[in-house]
Amino acid sequence: MAGSKLKGQALWSVVLQFSRFGGNAVVFLVMARFLTIEQIGAFGMAYAPVRWLQVLHKTGISNSVVVTLRRKEGSAITDDDPAFTALFWLSMAATLLMTVGIVMLALVLGAVQRTDQPVDQMMLVLILVLVAFAVSSVPEGLLRKNMEIRALALRTLAVQFLSAGLAVILAFYGFGGWALVGFAVMNAVLSSVVSIAMAGWLPSGGPDIIQMRAQTPQAAAISGRALLSGSIYAILQFSIGLVLGLGAAGAFQIAQRVYQILDALCLAPIRFLVLPLFSRTAEVGDGTLPGRTIERGLYVTGLVSAPFYIGTIAIAGPALTLVIGAENASHSVLPLQLLCVLGLPMASLTILTQALTVVGHAGLAFHRTVWMLLGTVVFSLPALLISVEAVTLCFVVVSYLVMLLFFRQLEPILGLSGPRAFGAVARPYVACVLAVLPGWGAATYLLANTAIPGWAILLVVPLTVAGGYLGMLRLVAPAALTELRKALKR
Repeated sequence: MAGSKLKGQALWSVVLQFSRFGGNAVVFLVMARFLTIEQIGAFGMAYAPVRWLQVLHKTGISNSVVVTLRRKEGSAITDDDPAFTALFWLSMAATLLMTVGIVMLALVLGAVQRTDQPVDQMMLVLILVLVAFAVSSVPEGLLRKNMEIRALALRTLAVQFLSAGLAVILAFYGFGGWALVGFAVMNAVLSSVVSIAMAGWLPSGGPDIIQMRAQTPQAAAISGRALLSGSIYAILQFSIGLVLGLGAAGAFQIAQRVYQILDALCLAPIRFLVLPLFSRTAEVGDGTLPGRTIERGLYVTGLVSAPFYIGTIAIAGPALTLVIGAENASHSVLPLQLLCVLGLPMASLTILTQALTVVGHAGLAFHRTVWMLLGTVVFSLPALLISVEAVTLCFVVVSYLVMLLFFRQLEPILGLSGPRAFGAVARPYVACVLAVLPGWGAATYLLANTAIPGWAILLVVPLTVAGGYLGMLRLVAPAALTELRKALKR
C-alpha cells in the first residue's frame, strides 16, 4: 500500500511539474500565434527580471518551509510555528526590495529605450506576480511539506485553464503583449489565493527581527543557488531585447519556451525521481553511490531525452510554422535548434547533479553554475553585436566547454571517469543523430521541392525516425537499451 501511494505521488509530481513549467510554455506558444514577434519580445523582456526573482519565493522560501522541522504542541505537530511566520516576513521584505529595484529598472528602461511597445509599463504591472508569490510562499511550502501533491497539481491545471481564457480574450480584443501579462498575473494571483485557502495558514504575528535573522542563512543559501542558476537566461533575454531589439527578444523567448516544454517532458520527471532512488542506494551502501549506478542513470536519461531534442531540431521548421505561424517561426527556428543542442549536457547534469548531492558534493554543481555564468558573460554577451543566433551559439559552446571541465572532476568523487560518463549519455545521442539524418534530409528536400504540407511531414518523419533510432541503438548504444529494459521491469 505504501509503495502504491508513493508511486501515485510520483505520478502527480510529474503532472505538477509539467503543468507548472511545460503548461505555461504551451499556453505561451498558443498565444504566440496571435501576436507579433515584437509584442512577444516586449513581454519576454519585461518578464525576464520578474521570472528570475520569483525563484526566491517559489524555491528559496518554499523549500525552507519544507525542510524546517515543525514544533510540537503536546503530541501534535502544529503549523503555527514562529519559523514560518519569520519566513513569511522575510519573503515580504525581499519583495519590497525587489519592487524598488524593478521600478528603478523600468524607469531607466522607459527613458533610454525607443520603442512603441510599453516594456516599462508591463514590467511595473508584473510586480504583482512577485507580490502574489510572496504572500503564498509559506502556504505553498506547507502544502508540499504535507505531500498535497495531487491537490497542487489539480490547482495548477485549473488556474492555468482560467488564466489562459483571460489571455485569449485579451488577445482577441487586440491587447497584444498585454495578453501574456494578463496570463502571468492572473496565474500568480489565483494560484496564491487557492494555496492560502488550501493550507489554511496565516502569519501568527508581525515581523520578529530575531526570528527572521535565524531563518535568513538557510533561506539565503537555497535562494542563492536558485537565483544564480536562473540568472543566465534572464540576463540573455533582457540583454537581447536591449541591444538587438524586441524582434530578437521575441525569437529567443519563443525558443526558450519550446525548450522549456522539452525539459518538462523528458528531464523534469527523471530529475524528480532519480534523487530518492540514488539516496536509497547510498543508504544501502553506507553513504557511497556506485559508479555503475550513476552510469546506468546516464544511459537511460540519454536514451529517453535524445529523441526529444534531436527530433525537435529536425522538425522545428514545420512544427513552429504550424503552431505560431510562418512569420514568427521564421525568426525562431534557428535559435530553437541551437538550444536543442544543449540536450546532451542537460541530460548529463540531470543525473550528475543529483548524484553529487547524494554523496555530499553539491558544491561542485554550484561551481558549475558559476562557471556557466562567467562563461556566458565573457563569450555570449559580446555576440550581441552580431545576432541572436550568435548569442545562442556562444551560449551552447560555453555549455559544452563547462560540461567537459565538469566531467574531468568526477572520478575522485563518484568513482566514474569522465570519458565513461560522457560516453554513457552521448552514445544514445549519436544513435539518434544517425537515425534522424536521413529523415531530416528527406523532409528538407520535400518542403523545398514539393507541395506536401508541413503537417504531413510532422506525421511521417517521427514514425520513420523512431524505427531507425531503435536500430541504431542496437548498434551504437546496446547498453542503454539493456538498462532501459531493466528499469522498466522494476
